[in-house]
Amino acid sequence: MIYLIRHARPTLAGVLLGSTDSPLASGIHLPASFLKVGTVISSPLSRALKTAELMFPNQPITVIPELAERCLGHWETKRWAEVEEEWPELAAKATADWFGTTPPGGEPWHTFKTRVTNAWRSLAKTSVTAIVAHVGVNAVLWHLATGGDLTQFHQEYEEVISIDLTH
Repeated sequence: MIYLIRHARPTLAGVLLGSTDSPLASGIHLPASFLKVGTVISSPLSRALKTAELMFPNQPITVIPELAERCLGHWETKRWAEVEEEWPELAAKATADWFGTTPPGGEPWHTFKTRVTNAWRSLAKTSVTAIVAHVGVNAVLWHLATGGDLTQFHQEYEEVISIDLTH
């Protein structure tokens, strides 16, 4: 069993964060008491690592650098309306094909997906595992585990998605 957990709400919400390291907002609710896991893995970004520490306070956490969110370059910390205003043609292209569009100074989707895929392949999937990361990372992991369509993936802050790897 794998639990894909999106980090709690960061202080910088409502913007494209990507690899920008934003701490968690105050007043978060972390639903971990019902999860019994043998292994906890986290992105190195503080919003994910702090979420993992709060959810699993008595367990060691393995940080995997390859599980950091995709770098969105010059789009980071901007609202989508700002992106559309400053890069209208590229924003329109991204709206039509997010995975085929690279923000200026950002990480190409194929590079990001390869990085996350390599991390997935390196994981020992022998115990119940919680992975605390980001919506982009978890989308790729969900796709790798289930074969699901990446365009159909959605995950809220603190949402836990269970994947039974025995089927």
